[in-house]
Amino acid sequence: ITWLSRERRARVGYLSMTRGSGGQNLIGPETGEALGVIRTQELLSARRVDGAEQFFTRAIDFGYSKTAEETMRMWGHDRILSDVVRAIREFRPDVIITRFPTDGRGGHGHHQASAILAQEAFTAAADSARFPEQGLRPWQAKRLLWNAFQLDSAAVASGAVKPLTVDLGAYSPLLGESYTEIAARSRSMHKSQGFGAPERRGPIPNHLVLQAGEPARADLFEGVTTTWQRIRGGKKVDEALAVAARDFDPAAPHKALPALARAHAAMAGLETDRWVARKRIDLLEAIRSCAGLWIEAIASEAAVTPGGEIPVTVSVLSRSVAPVRLVSIEMPHGASLAPAPPDTADTRGFANRALETNRPVSGIARVRVPADAAITHPAWLLEEPEAGAYRMTDPRWITAAENPPALVARATLEIAGQRFAYEVPVLYRWTDRVLGERYRPLEIVPPVTVRLDRSAYLFPDASTRDVRVTVEASAAGATGPVRLELPPGWTATPSETTITVTAASPVGLRFRVKPSQSGGAASVTASMAVGGTRYARGRQVIDYSHIPVSTLFPSATAKLARVDLATGGSRVGYVMGSGDDVPDALEQMGYEVAMLTDEEIESGRLAGLDAIVVGVRAYNTRPALVRTQDRLLEYVKSGGTLVIQYSTTQPTLQDRLGPYPFQISRDRVTVEESPVQLTAGHPLLSRPNRIAASDFEGWVQERGLYFAKPWAKEYETPLAMGDPGESPTGGSLLYARHGKGTFIYTGLAWFRQLPAGVPGAYRLFANLVSGGKS
Repeated sequence: ITWLSRERRARVGYLSMTRGSGGQNLIGPETGEALGVIRTQELLSARRVDGAEQFFTRAIDFGYSKTAEETMRMWGHDRILSDVVRAIREFRPDVIITRFPTDGRGGHGHHQASAILAQEAFTAAADSARFPEQGLRPWQAKRLLWNAFQLDSAAVASGAVKPLTVDLGAYSPLLGESYTEIAARSRSMHKSQGFGAPERRGPIPNHLVLQAGEPARADLFEGVTTTWQRIRGGKKVDEALAVAARDFDPAAPHKALPALARAHAAMAGLETDRWVARKRIDLLEAIRSCAGLWIEAIASEAAVTPGGEIPVTVSVLSRSVAPVRLVSIEMPHGASLAPAPPDTADTRGFANRALETNRPVSGIARVRVPADAAITHPAWLLEEPEAGAYRMTDPRWITAAENPPALVARATLEIAGQRFAYEVPVLYRWTDRVLGERYRPLEIVPPVTVRLDRSAYLFPDASTRDVRVTVEASAAGATGPVRLELPPGWTATPSETTITVTAASPVGLRFRVKPSQSGGAASVTASMAVGGTRYARGRQVIDYSHIPVSTLFPSATAKLARVDLATGGSRVGYVMGSGDDVPDALEQMGYEVAMLTDEEIESGRLAGLDAIVVGVRAYNTRPALVRTQDRLLEYVKSGGTLVIQYSTTQPTLQDRLGPYPFQISRDRVTVEESPVQLTAGHPLLSRPNRIAASDFEGWVQERGLYFAKPWAKEYETPLAMGDPGESPTGGSLLYARHGKGTFIYTGLAWFRQLPAGVPGAYRLFANLVSGGKS
């Protein structure tokens, strides 16, 4: 991507099939939809480094898939093929490159499916009879290539495969670094996945193998017109841009403005075309840069409610000696500007005004947001998803990476005798004492948000328990009743409570909930009625320094699990890894949970703990754990129970985690309904809860991942499972006695099942923590 964008100066688009919501998170506790938002923003941050554009389909990352067939079945083949075709017709690429082959060498079924769909879309996008409802012109790319990571040397030697070879390690004297150095910074933006990459230097040959279309002997753009000659009437644009390039002076970039203005005028007379429209955007940016323009619209607050009013300060600054005239500033919804300090005495207004070099002009407008304005929840999450794909009624956002700005200001300027209109999003700006100046998009938020204190509530018996609700106001105060919406058979006391809440003072409420006698899983939603409208969304802010701040307004819904549950022991130490909700589940099961530090483990101060549970990826994110593993095994030998949840494979872990050798593999069971074989009478399946096949019903996304394989004979494997068509394996759960205690390694996906309120998961996990003892 970097080489194409920076070296070949091509417009490059990256189509990601999913938003990655089914993966794991190395940097925090977010999973599911929130992780999808993080990974979307990580992709956008990567594109800001490598210079490409980002696109998506509606496909949902439903977790690891072993086959393309399963992937297509979940996504809906025609539905996602339509999205790929749409992306091609909108972007109109000359060359399409796939990262993965169509066979199984790509590993993940999603990867293989992406290549299969690319091949099908290469032809379908050019066929006017395919997906005519899109209303887009057919488009035929010149060729489809695979960026091969494995080549059949015999096929290459025989001439059956003739790859194009490009050196991605080429050095750019203009940029002062190689493209692989830039690409490494781009890839390292994927911090939630632990994708930090080394900045490689020297030759990095890559091979491009023809999959469809016209072959090329020496260059991937052979036969492609890459000048304005591809557009009827484009010769004048070419000529003007050639003059701009000839006249360009890095010390005086304004000298190129007259030629750039002529190119802009020439573009205005061309046919309506998506490619031309994009080039107009690029040209406007070149003019802005050469004129030294800075245009911004800054809101006084980070959020506003529908129907609310917010001050917005617009500033326009020309840092060039070229004459620039501010023609007008148009504010959202017709708001009018007044001079901003320190220019409050300036009466010249904001129309037909010459800008002085390096002297900003600023104005303030009080913008009234329409009462029916949509909240700034990610567009792909606004509707309840279908199985395997997001539901998006508005086709404009199917391939879009993120929402359009909530509010936009428009500045029209006259440069080199022509008028140019620049639209800028309304942002909020603040100063972080560590990170410095930061920006975030202005958000349109509900007047109130309602948040439950847990994602799942466990009822281990028929007793009532507290469900706590926090209500926050986004702007002016709000008054109305708050209630819990419960399924039949469940009751809440009180049934509802009327409150008044202000922006400065959130209100916390407590409801006593009595479970249904029938047991099982259900859900609860908290809501508040204000002015005849019921609001049932919470507010989740995602703030990491490598991506912009994002806010979600998820449904204020949690799972309810009525489970007959017995536990052994009372005090559990938890070793947090990359982040999960398992400690909360343990507390709801009745345990006192102590979060353990590296120092506490190293010192061996573990007495008084009935069990220690190690969180997901803890050994990957806390290097000290590997060094102190002997302390944990001594704790087991002295009579404790140690439960280790999955970590990813790395050499320092192999054969070192347990009292007897075992290794972590990449084996997993991805189908959550896969049958499970139970070893009758095994302590982990009989004490203190008797586990049956029914306890594996209702699991979500997967059974587990990173199973053990191989393992020493001292380990017992009370469970066996496998995906359809595979032989069952026992690596999901290892059990061994060591000295007076119990050691357990488990690859089962507790970090998904417990927050999802899966009843049987609580029962089996209680057995693990109890070490199979009563």
